[in-house]
Amino acid sequence: MSVSHCKTQPNGIRLNNILPYARNVGSSDLIVRSCCGQWDECEPSDLYVAVLGNEFDGHDYAPEAIRRGASAVVGERLLAVECPQFIVEDSRQAYGLICHALAGSPSDMMTTVGVSGTDGKTVTSHLIHSILQQAGHQVGLATSIESRLGCLTLPPSPNVNPPVMADQLMQMAMNDCTHAIVESSSISLAQRACSGLTLDAAVLTNIRRSSLGMHGSEENYMRAKTRLLDCLKPTGFAVVNADDPATHQLLDRIETPVLSIGIHQTAELTAKMLDRNLNGQTFVIRAGSESIAVRTKIIGKQHIYNCLSAAAVTMTLGIDLSTIAQGLESVVIPGRLERVDCGQSFGVWVDSAKSPTQVATAIAAVGAGTKGRVWCICSTDHSQTTDDRRKLGNILEKTTDKAVITSAEVCQQIDYEPTHQVLDGFDRPEMAKIIPNRLRAIEYALSNAQPDDAVIVAGCGEKPIAVVGDRNWNVSDRDVCQAWLYDNASIDCQQTDPDIHRFDDFQP
Repeated sequence: MSVSHCKTQPNGIRLNNILPYARNVGSSDLIVRSCCGQWDECEPSDLYVAVLGNEFDGHDYAPEAIRRGASAVVGERLLAVECPQFIVEDSRQAYGLICHALAGSPSDMMTTVGVSGTDGKTVTSHLIHSILQQAGHQVGLATSIESRLGCLTLPPSPNVNPPVMADQLMQMAMNDCTHAIVESSSISLAQRACSGLTLDAAVLTNIRRSSLGMHGSEENYMRAKTRLLDCLKPTGFAVVNADDPATHQLLDRIETPVLSIGIHQTAELTAKMLDRNLNGQTFVIRAGSESIAVRTKIIGKQHIYNCLSAAAVTMTLGIDLSTIAQGLESVVIPGRLERVDCGQSFGVWVDSAKSPTQVATAIAAVGAGTKGRVWCICSTDHSQTTDDRRKLGNILEKTTDKAVITSAEVCQQIDYEPTHQVLDGFDRPEMAKIIPNRLRAIEYALSNAQPDDAVIVAGCGEKPIAVVGDRNWNVSDRDVCQAWLYDNASIDCQQTDPDIHRFDDFQP
């Protein structure tokens, strides 16, 4: 199945049942057995859904979709085509409703939780998954790291759209999952990728203004985030962070039951820090008259918020605090402030942080327990704006002792402009070390770190940064750090000397 195509059983569905408010032209109703949102992927008898994209208008290609066999069109305006048409206000939303209906409405068959927010979406989703598994449930998971569809684990889909989401949920239901956790970015929400999804719980971790650029305005961004709440079932509930100012502003707009979490503000679930060091942190979660101590390997205040959100969801779903604590304590998420411990005398962490807020959060979490210097390998990539990079430079100068600026990937052609934009945020740019080759940047920091120092390798997390050897081993920041720390060898993708660069270091 293509990423724009959705099919069902031979009996099909009645379109009027899915789009009761559509204006019908040329047909009073239609039995739909398949639909497609991409004109060049249409097959005979498909219902073509004309979607307005960022760079194209699907309505313009409706004649070509019909030529390829589409039997009818769903769109936002009347078109000069000779086939039944169904006019709707938002064809993206209609697309999602149709896809999920064709898939058999799988989210209605399971207890489904949606997680969104600027930071903490992936970690919170995995924490909820862990708690539910600890309670004995079969749980599906769809995040930016991976998709667990019951007995099948797949890489994350590069295209999160209604057909993909409906298909993943259908596979979870077919694999006997009782619960499903779905991570949703603001972009996927803005593009109505979650339309047709129905949720028992919706989590908003936080809302940061650093993500406004891609949405055009704060109002658009807030509107995109609240669309997750529109997916709630009549009996559904929301979990929000009372300490987050932007999220706090949404409380008056939320009409569904709300459960709040917080550390500083009054909330239904709160937490208090007991102890933190570089090996982990211990805090107490309080829910009414109940409380329990939790120790996690992931450190930092942001992780406590993530744990509170996960606890709020699962406690409301009927899981006791003891099981919740066990689920929280057992989680280590690849590339999310993940400690790399190979017996060295200094700390090393790998984190996916790339935005100014995320980098600042990672540095604060590690720096609080560090006796020596704080190093940060900061990455530049295409997702950052010029202002983001300037802010990164400002943060690095104020919060680290040693800053290394590099690229988010290992490549031959180097663009120095993003690096200079980071340097623009420094009052003393000579304090930063520029090493475009990512492997060399990591090696430089590790070889110069002293006992009790802390090294944060930020920007990529669990994602591969290079492919090594004839067997095409995917190499991540963690692999590079482990290879150097274990072997104390120079790592250079141009070197072939086995005494210097060992491919076996990266073998899975």
